[in-house]
Amino acid sequence: MVNSAAGHDLRGDAPVSLDTQRQPEEKGTAYRVADFLIIAGILILGALAFFSRDRASDFLYDDVYYADCAKSVLARGFYGILDRPETTQPPGVSAILALLCLAGGCTRAVFLSAMAVFETLGFLACYVLLRRLANRAVAGSICLLLMSSSLYFSLATQWVSTCFPFLFATMTALLAARKLERATHRASQIAWGFMLSLLLAASMMFGSTAIALVGSIVMWIAVSMSRERPLGVMRLQKFLAVLLVTVAVEGIWMSRKPFDEWPRVPGFPGPYAQQLFLKNGHDPGLGRAALSDIPARIAQKAFEQSLMLAKVVFRRWIDPSWASLLLMGPLVLIFVGWFHSVWKTGGGLEEWYFAGAECILFLWPWRLDPRSFLPLAPLACLYAWRGVSGLVFLARFKARLLGAIWLPIAAVLAYASWLWMHGITLSGPISHAGLQDESSFAVWALSAILAAWMIWNGAAWMDSCARFGNWISHSIRNSPISLGRMAQLLGGALLGGLVFLGLTEQVDMRRSNLDLTSAQHRPTADLEAALWVREHTESNAVVMARQVPITYHYSGRMMVWFPPSSNPQILMEGIWKYKVNYVILIRRKQSYFLPPEEDCFAAVLAANPHAFLLAAETAGYRIYKANGALEPGRVLR
Repeated sequence: MVNSAAGHDLRGDAPVSLDTQRQPEEKGTAYRVADFLIIAGILILGALAFFSRDRASDFLYDDVYYADCAKSVLARGFYGILDRPETTQPPGVSAILALLCLAGGCTRAVFLSAMAVFETLGFLACYVLLRRLANRAVAGSICLLLMSSSLYFSLATQWVSTCFPFLFATMTALLAARKLERATHRASQIAWGFMLSLLLAASMMFGSTAIALVGSIVMWIAVSMSRERPLGVMRLQKFLAVLLVTVAVEGIWMSRKPFDEWPRVPGFPGPYAQQLFLKNGHDPGLGRAALSDIPARIAQKAFEQSLMLAKVVFRRWIDPSWASLLLMGPLVLIFVGWFHSVWKTGGGLEEWYFAGAECILFLWPWRLDPRSFLPLAPLACLYAWRGVSGLVFLARFKARLLGAIWLPIAAVLAYASWLWMHGITLSGPISHAGLQDESSFAVWALSAILAAWMIWNGAAWMDSCARFGNWISHSIRNSPISLGRMAQLLGGALLGGLVFLGLTEQVDMRRSNLDLTSAQHRPTADLEAALWVREHTESNAVVMARQVPITYHYSGRMMVWFPPSSNPQILMEGIWKYKVNYVILIRRKQSYFLPPEEDCFAAVLAANPHAFLLAAETAGYRIYKANGALEPGRVLR
């Protein structure tokens, strides 16, 4: 099976001529019984999510914002809440919810059901794409492994989010691009070009990370130009109109002026460029990032992504240590697999889309959001699989190079895991991690010895491996199962075990979703405070709170966002400017924005002790009422 878009044999066996990219049809894509079994598995997992949605009648968290924006669009033709236009979150999800409302399904139950449908459609499209990039066993294993994880299940059954509409739109866009590249008749080129433009525009309306799709097309054409100019010109002619349309759509969205209540507080909800240059998006008070901060940010994001992927795949708690085999192993394989794919042919759309999206995530100064990474996880798993082939290739033909690169890395990891075994890290003592530290040390130490052996013997190191392989073959000569077949059976058993563990987690989560007395259905402090405001304040009151969507939804009051600033002058100026009557302070275990609102408001109370009166206090929140008798000039210091 040949990937004409990427210009290489998709099984990773050998490079092929770029001339094969001109073939209009793919080979070996006929569906077989195995394909329908995998598709059936995806549909069954999707049905489980569909019928396991959370049974709470109303929203419990800030995903209510999408629903309220959808209702605002239908009622007033206005995208946002109150009189504040939304210019940060693209309108794609709210548009879907608005269509569902028009169809008569304007409830949380319908919205969550739509998320399960998009998850199913997304993984079906993902399977169709991956089976063109790898064999059907690999493609099916990736889809079933990810879809059976508890993290995907929780997003599909408990949250309205951009994750699954984005997954569906981007996967189908990559498929449409492959169809357009192979189209030979004018009518089919126009049809697939229109479809691709629509899917790219939809992707960008679900998440701004989709701009990486446009960048991947540009990079793909540029690489084609450098390697074979006629091929690059042909692709430019086919994709130029698509690029112009999608860039225009993104330009229209990005040209909207951000609505910023607190212009003196940098970062959110300001323009993306302004947020990008912050040292930490969660704590804008730290100021702008320096160039020296970028490597640490990239390393942290790589660590966060590897940790999330390991938790999704391995179904267990992963110790957050750089020395962990379960973290560094997949990360190394992904890097090698992506580089090996690009090195052979210059890369296809999938490679450049993955690289562009990862660059965006690496540079973004916020903690990794599952909604941003999970749509990329299927491609990450694909490159991890290809990384095995890449390592085998390097070991066979570039043994000394591989050994020279890996030896110092393995030595550092072995030393770090040895310290980890003894409860020591650079940040101080840690608890014992079970078998993760011992197994990590064993693998890194053995791989360091193997790397040294490669450096010493070069390509000849394979002779000893061949003798060892012959010994293994001789040992199992009388076995009815061949070595290759045994490996397939072990891999299938491992996949089946992981899927089973994932399903048990999903069944437990389903019970919690259906049980309205479970812990996840307890009202949050934000919700309780909003209910207090609705019951104890006048209808025209203005409330300042950190979590605006949930507070507005349940209180029905005019809202002002509580910015992450401890500057009492800025806060008091805003309170008087927007005529704030009540301020909500939530006691949070972990605050998304820093400093927490309690710390920020403490500075205001210290500077203006008579400006506010305590109106309500519980274990979860405090609510202050502004003393309207005081004049701003007398309160500020």
